[in-house]
Amino acid sequence: MAQIAAVYAAILIPFKMGIPLVPGYAELRPANAFPIVASLLFGPVAAWGSGFGNLIGDCFGTLSPGSVFGFLGNFCYGYLPYLLWGRLGPLSSGREPELRSWRQAVEFVVICFAASLACALVIGFGVDLLGLIPFWILTPAILFNNLVMAILLAPPLLLFLHPRVKRWGLRYEDIRSSMRQEARGEGREDEDPLTPGLAPLATPRQAITRQHAGTAEPFLAARSVSFTYAGSANPALNGLTFTVNRGESVAVMGRSGAGKSTLCYALNGLIPHHIAGHLSGKLTVDGHETTSRPVWQQAGSVGLVFQDFEAQLVSTNLEMELAFPLEHLSSLGDQLTPAEMRERIHRTLTLVGLSGLERRDPLSLSGGQRQRLVIATTLIREPALLALDEPMTDLDPHGRRSLASLLATLKAAGHTLVTAEHDPEEAASADRLCVLEHGRVAWEGAPRALFSQPDLAEQFGLHSLPLARCFAGLGLTDLPLTVEEGWQLAVEHGLVVSAAEAGQPAREFPSGRPAIIEVQRVSFEYQRGTPALSDVELTIGDGEFVAIIGQNGSGKSTLAGLLNGLHMPTRGRVLVRGQDTKKLGAGQLATTVGYVFQNPDHQIFAETVEKEVSFGVQNLGLPPEECEKRVAAALDAVGLGGQEVPHQDPFSLPKGDRQRVAVASVLATRPRILIFDEPTTGLDATETQRMMRMLHRLNQEGHTIIMITHALSLVAAYAQRCVVMREGQIVADGPTRTVFRTMADPEQSAALGLEVPPITRFAARWGQILLTVEEVGAALRRK
Repeated sequence: MAQIAAVYAAILIPFKMGIPLVPGYAELRPANAFPIVASLLFGPVAAWGSGFGNLIGDCFGTLSPGSVFGFLGNFCYGYLPYLLWGRLGPLSSGREPELRSWRQAVEFVVICFAASLACALVIGFGVDLLGLIPFWILTPAILFNNLVMAILLAPPLLLFLHPRVKRWGLRYEDIRSSMRQEARGEGREDEDPLTPGLAPLATPRQAITRQHAGTAEPFLAARSVSFTYAGSANPALNGLTFTVNRGESVAVMGRSGAGKSTLCYALNGLIPHHIAGHLSGKLTVDGHETTSRPVWQQAGSVGLVFQDFEAQLVSTNLEMELAFPLEHLSSLGDQLTPAEMRERIHRTLTLVGLSGLERRDPLSLSGGQRQRLVIATTLIREPALLALDEPMTDLDPHGRRSLASLLATLKAAGHTLVTAEHDPEEAASADRLCVLEHGRVAWEGAPRALFSQPDLAEQFGLHSLPLARCFAGLGLTDLPLTVEEGWQLAVEHGLVVSAAEAGQPAREFPSGRPAIIEVQRVSFEYQRGTPALSDVELTIGDGEFVAIIGQNGSGKSTLAGLLNGLHMPTRGRVLVRGQDTKKLGAGQLATTVGYVFQNPDHQIFAETVEKEVSFGVQNLGLPPEECEKRVAAALDAVGLGGQEVPHQDPFSLPKGDRQRVAVASVLATRPRILIFDEPTTGLDATETQRMMRMLHRLNQEGHTIIMITHALSLVAAYAQRCVVMREGQIVADGPTRTVFRTMADPEQSAALGLEVPPITRFAARWGQILLTVEEVGAALRRK
């Protein structure tokens, strides 16, 4: 109801000053198509949402005593379509409201007329009764607007939404059916149903050891938990059994799709209360079964940070964002005075490095800053259990250190931590590590036991720690996990890093290539007086592989947006192939410059993955055979070329998979310049390697690659050139090895807020700047 009201009001408000039919009372409002669609999908709840949405809209310019009748009229408008569909006798189509036949269209038009007339009669009568506007003037105007908007705009919206709502099990009929099943005891089972034909996972012998401190009842316990999403044939969790003790820090790792995010959703009851599917087994947190209480009761004790963290932002500035959960705590009896709330908000924002930004709109922050804000909204409740789904993905090195320190402080204070991770360096600091495969625990033990065996880590689709891989061929019994351990082992075993052995192959871009992008003294402002970029100068040669790095909020994504016409310079100009982007526009630039956004939801829209990827290719006018070939190649390149995924709705996929869909949709068009904003976010080790090999291959084929990333190990391994940004300016630019030599200096590293990869830092002790595991492995030898 709240979402329907919010969407309806948000579309209504801009048209309050639009085309008036009866000034102050009725305008030409496209929003009036929405209640019809919402009613056919979500039933009676749409009536309340439509009524309240109209009332909210009236608060922005037309609030009057007549708003009471506006509420009642919109209530009828949002209720009658649900009530009448399928109940019109011979006029009923006998089918779902999709408008795919003439009988469905006739039924739809009749229902739109009936709902529009009821709305117009109620409002017209009420306003006339109040002596404001005559009935015969207002009623036809409302009827005309509602009917025209509903017939013209509702059908395409219904065709877009109905398949998704049906697939996700969110229709009113589906929810009622699910509730009836639960009432009969059919919604959950206590037995352990495993998928037929799924062979038991091969578990290494050393993984059998389970390290639980003490013998007390575990704080978190999963017993044979299985969950299958609505519309999916395969379970996301499949007989999952594991425990977590109070105050313990557990890292959960595994390939994409192994069940990490699903487990996080289940910990506070989002599964099954709000995410449709079939759940079995038993999951308890602090003695309470997660299915026994609504999510709002569990939110204070179980904090959850989504992988898709932007879905958790609801307010218009940071202070209000953090006040919202505190107000919820107050409603539960934990009363806080306004002064106490302000103090806790300030303290929490300081902890996550956002102090001083209290009045900023969250949407004006960088991706990493927004991620820290969501973490703050979770921490401010001081939950006993904190579940974080890949919390480090969009953070710069400074942000990662700050968050790691904060999590260590929380653990020391007695909080229990469950963190889903792809990064082994972050997972190595946990008390215990659980590796999931096909929704079950495949390995469990101390992180060192796994990461000191690089081959075993890679067997599970995980990144191995680079220093452990470098030392693996030396026959040592204990491999280093950190740079400090590597230095210590080198001293103990008489090892040195020799530049002559490494070879240090040059990857500098050959000179003489023509410039394909020129940024000439460019400045850009989102808000007047607050520059996001200041006097930026940059030239990129045709065929270069350039990495743009820097702290969160340094201007990386803003600069990338200028390169493909999403933004236009406030001052200066950007030339692409010698042409000014102000004269070309984003549409023309799209055929030359492909852009993969940091947030994939900003660019995906189609009904299926296959249609999403094929959209751009088809617009190029290529033959169908070539389109199919390119779509298949792009999907295979990002690991989505299976039999099931191309036909799924992209919005039903986890964020990591949506990221891959966005990448594939751009790759399929093969533009000359490709910009990737954090292309490996949410990808596991295998997918990351596949993605980067693909970018390397595209670069070898002549494409110019511009990559924005916080993963400096990928920059070291693939980029020919590195551009470092800080506070809207370029502060370093040159060959990657040269820039990393500067960054290896501790003072320079601190000034830039960045850190070179561990293997580069390790080799720098001997005065060598090495970039890859292969270089360090070749250079590491005994004296």
